[in-house]
Amino acid sequence: MADVLAIGAHPDDVELTMGGLLLRLRDAGRSVAILDLTRGEGGTRGTPESRAAEAAAAAALLGAAERRILDHGDGRLEPSEAVRRSVVEAIREFRPSLVLAPFWEDLHPDHAAAGAAVRSARYVSGMARWFPGPRPPHRARTFLYSLHHSLDRPPSLVVDATPVFGRKMDLVRCFRSQLHDPASREPGTNIASEDFLPRWEARHRWFGERIGVRYGEPYFHEGPLAVEDPLSLLRGGGGAA
Repeated sequence: MADVLAIGAHPDDVELTMGGLLLRLRDAGRSVAILDLTRGEGGTRGTPESRAAEAAAAAALLGAAERRILDHGDGRLEPSEAVRRSVVEAIREFRPSLVLAPFWEDLHPDHAAAGAAVRSARYVSGMARWFPGPRPPHRARTFLYSLHHSLDRPPSLVVDATPVFGRKMDLVRCFRSQLHDPASREPGTNIASEDFLPRWEARHRWFGERIGVRYGEPYFHEGPLAVEDPLSLLRGGGGAA
């Protein structure tokens, strides 16, 4: 079981987009599980084996209770019945209160497919006659979708990642095969470009500015958020936390 289930399309997606929130939740004593829907075998750089080793190192650095890498086809991911079943089975096994996933209108088609599969599994996971299996139904209380590659959608909330941003960078740097390496002879990619991490940091700075902090992570929540204590959402300067 885990308090939080973070779902990504490829090994490294979770760290790049949700790492700040996951680190803050871990610091608060929450348990985290990670589910990667593909092995990243379609990537230009690295191998599935190197990606798996890097993912394990990042999970250990985060302190994740468990990480699983599935094989639903990098570059061919669809919100199919098989993918939805995998998501439902993970939700029923880990029984999280919070599920994190990419937004279903993400620019990367695999990310969008992962988000669509999670979105459609939200209610199905709580229905006994849908995808019946050995574990009882479970419906997570909250689903948040990362907006880092969906800048046209206004966020429902922005998480202050400032206190943990250096550690989030450490998580991302675990994926050495994907990042800039001047000695590498592999083909160039966007993530492997010299200016990728500065641009990635700038995106965090932009969302942080919107809530009056240095670094922010944006998330979308479908529908209104239930709030018991409105003051708990406000920081001293009056901006949303």
